[in-house]
Amino acid sequence: MEDRTKRSLSVKETSIDEKLKVEAEKGMIHDMDGIGHWVPIRWFFPKSDYDLEKVLVHAEAMEKKYTELRELTCPDDDE
Repeated sequence: MEDRTKRSLSVKETSIDEKLKVEAEKGMIHDMDGIGHWVPIRWFFPKSDYDLEKVLVHAEAMEKKYTELRELTCPDDDE
């Protein structure tokens, strides 16, 4: 599964994602204070442990998070 909002971010390491407990490619982003943070770019779910339905749960949660963030930061001007 890939987070396409991070598609321009270069992969710097591959390790186990702390939240999902699967292998993930990660990149480094820096906040306004210049502090670096490792963020997952794509996750590799083993087919022996995850079927499409299980992966979709994670994909839909990520989509929901970004939708809520977009609504919070860019509300519609349709009023």
